[in-house]
Amino acid sequence: MSFQLALRKLLQNGRILFRNFRLNQDSEFSTFKILPRQQGFAPRADSIPKSPPSAFQSHFDSIRRLILKNVLNRVTNSLNAELRQRTTRQLLFGNSAPFFALIGVSLASGTGIITKEDELEGVCWEIRNAISRLQQKAEKFENEPENLEKVRVEDFELGPAIAKGSNAVVYAAKKRAQNVEEATAAEDSRTDEPLANFPLAVKMMFNYDAESNATSILRAMYRETVPAKCHITNEEMSDWDKRMSELSVFLPPHPNIVQMHCAFADRIPEIPGAKSLYPDALPARINPDGYGRNMSLFLLMRRYDTSLKEYLKESRPDVRKGIILLTQLLEAVAHINKHGIAHRDLKSDNILLDKGTAAAAATATGTEKEGDACPKLVVTDFGCCLADRSCGLQMPYRSMDMDRGGNAALMAPEVALAEPGVFSYIDYSKADAWAAGSIAYEILSVHGNPFYRTQAASSKQVLKNTTYTESDLPEFDTEVPEVMARLIQSLLARKTSKRLDAEMAATVCQLYLWAPSAWLKPRQTSPPPSQSEVLQWLLCLATKVMCEGRVFLSTRRTETEYQLISTFLTRVRLSTVRQALLWIQQG
Repeated sequence: MSFQLALRKLLQNGRILFRNFRLNQDSEFSTFKILPRQQGFAPRADSIPKSPPSAFQSHFDSIRRLILKNVLNRVTNSLNAELRQRTTRQLLFGNSAPFFALIGVSLASGTGIITKEDELEGVCWEIRNAISRLQQKAEKFENEPENLEKVRVEDFELGPAIAKGSNAVVYAAKKRAQNVEEATAAEDSRTDEPLANFPLAVKMMFNYDAESNATSILRAMYRETVPAKCHITNEEMSDWDKRMSELSVFLPPHPNIVQMHCAFADRIPEIPGAKSLYPDALPARINPDGYGRNMSLFLLMRRYDTSLKEYLKESRPDVRKGIILLTQLLEAVAHINKHGIAHRDLKSDNILLDKGTAAAAATATGTEKEGDACPKLVVTDFGCCLADRSCGLQMPYRSMDMDRGGNAALMAPEVALAEPGVFSYIDYSKADAWAAGSIAYEILSVHGNPFYRTQAASSKQVLKNTTYTESDLPEFDTEVPEVMARLIQSLLARKTSKRLDAEMAATVCQLYLWAPSAWLKPRQTSPPPSQSEVLQWLLCLATKVMCEGRVFLSTRRTETEYQLISTFLTRVRLSTVRQALLWIQQG
């Protein structure tokens, strides 16, 4: 805009000139206030301060806005034109803020404070933010009961027992009809109805030691409640209990973590078949020979179709489906470790599958069989997890009596070989990734898990997690891609310095599934992609998820695949993608 044209506009808009002689806070730029984001939630209107900002704050806000506009100028030309118009008006109307803004723009341009890499990471942050908001809207738990503040066992009709372990039993369940009069759980138990009529599951923990009150039970079994959406506790909690709850870590929802609606303590009901299924865990009022307490912990969660162990017994998935299952497992482990939690008991029994989405996709499209779609995978059973904010993933190891985890056969070498001492500790930051690597053999190899005696073939050597070497690991079939075979062997590296963490391993799997094939070739054959190419690919994935994710049944991909892509986009960073690509192309 020339000076003559600006002067002409100044004369034509005398009212604007008069208005700018008023206080600085009445102008458009001085009233603009950038509020900090708080975990993706928009600030409330009543939280915006009503007092007029200072002159320095007004100038600072103007500088921030101009810097942001200058950065966006490299993406959108229309914003650049608008920025020039706004700056010209401010310069002509007597506001000194643009002079400070010009200094900020000069610093932000070129190789200044805000570099090209920072701009790309900013766009990557927008992708994470947009997909996270989309995922939060679609994250509503299915069949979630209402009024979770006062949940009791008698509010549900219990069906057949679907699983039993040494510490708990799981019953299929459904919400009791409201028009039915209240009755005892024993009278209303349904063991002859089909399992499909029970969308929920109730896990009842066996309580032998904790006192029969909610506070003691939740304190003794708090690790089981780590993924719970809410905890129903006694209102009169002591200060010690409150301090302990502050030290505990609770896991945010994730597509590959079990949907646990709530955790609550209640009296153990008399259920048909309980005396023969778990007689010792029953209280004396139900079984005179039982050793259990009258109250225990109950976990209300979604019911899943089967476990990974049972699924692999029924059918052997193809390579692509197996890679999708492994990627979901690694995404779950990455989410757990990111929030300072170590599962410490990963095994195929504690991994559940939901085949309902695969069946729905096959029915709606009519082009796939039910067995061709990959089921959704979730990790469950956090009873052995390490969830303590005071130590994080590094647990002090003072004596041999301390709990190191669950399954001894799938315990990482650094955990199994740890020696107690005054200053000793166990690093669990990559222990779950090691267990996931061993489970990958169950998914992708016909020989099964090499660390299980019952699954290893007779011709193969059974490995021990304390004495094996990387060269002892069995080779995969030729159908398994070289990248995936190398990834699994890296997850099973004895030294943690050579082992990939779960997030990096999940990123490698995501790149193998969705990235262009040229990016997966050795570096000598194909040059690595530029940052702009990677960002363009991420934007394409985000567009597909946002535009096609809700109508996935009419597209080539299934709900599980779209969910997996969304999970990747909610945590993606350009630096992580570049490191994963470098690892892939190094061979």
